[in-house]
Amino acid sequence: MAAELPPKARARNSFALAAALVGSLAPGCRREPPPRGPQALLERPTVEGRLAGAQRLTAGGETRPALVEPASYRLRLPPRPLLTFGAGVAKLDAEGSAPGFRLTVKADRRLLFRRSFSAREAGAFADFSLPLEAGGPETTLEFDVRPQGGAGRRVARPPGALLGVAEPTLHDLDDYGRAKGVVLISIDTLRRDHVSAYGYPRPTTPRLDALARQGVLCEDAVSTSSWTLPAHLSMLTSVDPGAHGGLDADHGFNRRVPTLASLLRDQGYATRAVTSHIYVAPAYGFDEGFERFDFVEDRRADDVAGRATLLLDQVGDRPFFLFLHFYDPHAHYSPPPATRVLFPSRYAGPLQGLLTHFHRRTSARMPPDYLEHLRSLYDGEIRFVDDQIGRVLDHIRARGLERSTLVLVTSDHGEEFLDHGSWTHGRTLYEEIVRIPLIVHGPGVAPRREAGQASLLDVAPTILAWAGLPRPSHAQGRSLLQPVGEREAFGDKGHAKGGARKLFLRGGQGRVKLILSLDPEQDRIRGEEWYDLRADPAERRSSPPAPELAETIRQRALARWRETRGRGAAGPGVRLTPEQIEQLKALGYLGT
Repeated sequence: MAAELPPKARARNSFALAAALVGSLAPGCRREPPPRGPQALLERPTVEGRLAGAQRLTAGGETRPALVEPASYRLRLPPRPLLTFGAGVAKLDAEGSAPGFRLTVKADRRLLFRRSFSAREAGAFADFSLPLEAGGPETTLEFDVRPQGGAGRRVARPPGALLGVAEPTLHDLDDYGRAKGVVLISIDTLRRDHVSAYGYPRPTTPRLDALARQGVLCEDAVSTSSWTLPAHLSMLTSVDPGAHGGLDADHGFNRRVPTLASLLRDQGYATRAVTSHIYVAPAYGFDEGFERFDFVEDRRADDVAGRATLLLDQVGDRPFFLFLHFYDPHAHYSPPPATRVLFPSRYAGPLQGLLTHFHRRTSARMPPDYLEHLRSLYDGEIRFVDDQIGRVLDHIRARGLERSTLVLVTSDHGEEFLDHGSWTHGRTLYEEIVRIPLIVHGPGVAPRREAGQASLLDVAPTILAWAGLPRPSHAQGRSLLQPVGEREAFGDKGHAKGGARKLFLRGGQGRVKLILSLDPEQDRIRGEEWYDLRADPAERRSSPPAPELAETIRQRALARWRETRGRGAAGPGVRLTPEQIEQLKALGYLGT
C-alpha cells in the first residue's frame, strides 16, 4: 500500500519548491524559456504553491511515486510538448464493496483524457502518452483523481483504496534523439532459416529484411544454448551458461558478473524491459540492472509493441536501454488470422498447432501435409512478430529517435520440426537449434554482411562498444561493429529436458562441429557426434576427423566447459507456483 516519499525525495521536492517560489517572487523578471529536459511534475509546486500529495503507490506488484489527490500545475510549455504518466489502483486492504475511480486530465480546462478504473481490478500500472497542443507559452494542467459511485456520482474514498497518477512528466519532443538509445529485441524460438533476410522464400520478415539491408547482417550467428533461460542470460552477460549459473528450471542468475542493463544504468541510462515468459522474468534474476521490468506471462507481440512505444515516449529524451522479448514463435503455434492467411497449407484435418497435437508424433505417424501446416503456422507467428517490430521501428522514426538509437535483433535459439527426429527445442544442439538471426542497425553502423562466426555472447559487447563504453573484463564475446574474423563458438544445453548434459564446439560455417554428451553426475563422455559443416551442413552423418585433430577439439571443448563452471556457480533456487509448473509442463519444458 501507499507510503510516504523517502527522505531523499522529500529533500529534492523541498529544494524544487523553494527554487520555484524564489523565482516567482523576484521583481521585474522576464518570462524565461521552458526548462530543458523532462519536467517531473511531482517535483514542481502546484498552482497553490505547494507540492502535491504524492505517495509511493503499489499496483500489480510495482511501486511508483504517484499523485493520489487532485492537483493543478501552471507550466511553461516546450515547443513540442508530450505528457506521459501511469495510472494504477492500489489493492484494497479488506474485502467489501468499493467504488471505482475516475481520472481526468485537462489543459486550460480543455479535456485531454478521461478514464474510469475499477477498485476491484487492482493490477499493473497502465501507461499513457498525450501530445499537447501548445496554444500559448503556458498552460494550466489539471489532474482530477476522485472515487466515484454508480452513474459517475462522487463518493468518499474508502480506506485502503487509491487511484494514483504515477510519475506525470512533461517532455519536449524536440529533445528526442539527442541522447543515445539502445533497443535490444529478442524473438524467442526463431530459426535463422525461416527469416527471409537469410534467403527463406516465404515473406516472413519484411521489416527485419529492411533493417538488415541498412545494417550488419551476421550470416553465421549461433546461440549458447538450446532453450530460453541460459541463452538469454548469456545474451545479457556475455558469459557461457556455466558462468552465469542459470542452467535449469530450479536455478536463476548467480549475479557473479554485471549485466548489460547494470553497466548501462551505471552510466546514466534509463533501463526498461518488457518480457513474455517466466524464463525471462524477475524470478530468475532478469531484473538485475533494470529500473523497471514489465513481465506478463505469454503476452502477445502486439502487447509488447504497445508497451514499447509508451516506454520510448517516457525515456526518449535521455539515454535509454530498452529490452523487448517477443515470445510468439514459441509453441503453441497460433498466429492471428491476418498473418495466418499469408502462409496457407494444404492440410485440412482437425489437428492444429497445439503441442499436445504433435509432440508425440514421428515422421511415420504424421498425417499428410500436417508437418507443412505446422511450419505455416510457425511462419505466421514470425510474420506477426515482424509486423509488431515494425510498429516499434515506426515509432522510433516518428519520434526522431532513429538518429541516435541502436537496434539489435536476435533470437535465443531455433526450433525443431523433426529435422533430427525431435520437436521444439531444449533436447539437442543441431544447427536448426543453435543457428540464430543477428542484425545490428543504427547510426554509425556501416552496412555489411558479416561472414565470420558470431555468438550470442557478442550482443552485450557490441552494444557497449556502440555506446562508447569499454568491454568489461568478464565478457567472453566481442563487438560486431568490426569484422569478427575466425574463432570458435561454444554452447551448453544445461538441463532443460532429460538427464544428459550436452555441449558443442563449432569451428564456424563450413568447418568441424563437435557435440558431446556427458554423464549427468560427472564430466565423463557418454557419446560424441562429429560433423563436417561444409560437406554435411544438415548434420546427417557423424564422421570424426583425424584422431589427433579430434582429440585436440575434444579437449578444447571440455576445457571450456570446466573453466566456465569453475568461474561460475549455481544461481539461487527458484520456487515456481503450481500454476507456473503446469504451464511449463504444457510447453514441454518439464515432465517430458
